[in-house]
Amino acid sequence: MSRHAPQIEILLATYNGERYLREQIDSILEQTYSSLKILAWDDGSSDGTVAILDEYAARFAGRVCVFSDGTVTGHPKRNFQRLMKASTGDYLCFADQDDVWLPNKIGRCMEEMQKLEERHGKSLPLLVFTDLKVVDSQLKTIHSSMWKQTKTDPESIHRLERLVGRSVVTGCTALINRPLLELAQSMPQEAPMHDRWIGMLAATMGAAAIVADQTVLYRQHESNVVGAAEPNNSMPGIVSRVARPDGRRAERARSEAQAEALLRLHGNVMPQASANLLRAYLRSGRSPNSLKRIATTLRYGFSRGSPLKNLLTLFDLALSPSDRTPENRG
Repeated sequence: MSRHAPQIEILLATYNGERYLREQIDSILEQTYSSLKILAWDDGSSDGTVAILDEYAARFAGRVCVFSDGTVTGHPKRNFQRLMKASTGDYLCFADQDDVWLPNKIGRCMEEMQKLEERHGKSLPLLVFTDLKVVDSQLKTIHSSMWKQTKTDPESIHRLERLVGRSVVTGCTALINRPLLELAQSMPQEAPMHDRWIGMLAATMGAAAIVADQTVLYRQHESNVVGAAEPNNSMPGIVSRVARPDGRRAERARSEAQAEALLRLHGNVMPQASANLLRAYLRSGRSPNSLKRIATTLRYGFSRGSPLKNLLTLFDLALSPSDRTPENRG
């Protein structure tokens, strides 16, 4: 690696992670792309996490920095957000405390980032993200590709009408540039997680590149905040999803709230086509007329992925109560 390679800051958010933390930090420090620095912030751990962070900060002075102000956010999204505000790098990655990064993760992502910069320039908000290998607590493979396991279509990052109702970016695989970071620092309460928010920002106001390689061993264990769940496509699984509309409506409400927040914060500067599509998405869920809700959804091609999910979406929109939020809101 050239000594002139740009330095990348790795934002590591921790909470009671002593069991797997050493493996994660070691896998970052052993990357083939060596121009990197770890910024860690613990969110009130009661185990040995802080001691481990302090040990690495002492052993790798200048490469591992630990922040602390005595406050507890109580949520990984907020912990990542304060790390984002503390960072000064031109490029940033996000690290969970319990995964293992394969040696070429950062190098492979940086190659794609440089290609993006050649096409779009360095001032545009840019995102690179990758696939993952799903493993158990002992790093034994559960599934060779999380995208295949969860039926994720990463190309949705290029189609806002397909992205607005779901997320395809897994934060621990993401590499972003400073312009995207500066946009993401104003992450609102309505954003479910930091990775979903940066994905929406890149889709509406920047550009993204997809790396089909699996660059992270995505560890599944009893303490995961977010995990990889394989869709249950058996007949009982399908019947169960059909019979539980409340969960689908709650997810729809979260995606609408995020779209509304995105318009509130950036609607005046994002491309008009993106703003118009977000407003149409809000109309497709909030019109008091069920036929208009369905027609708008079909016209713009809003999709949740699988044919079954799309069918259930239309079913829910048809049965939504008539006293929903007025059509002209948002």
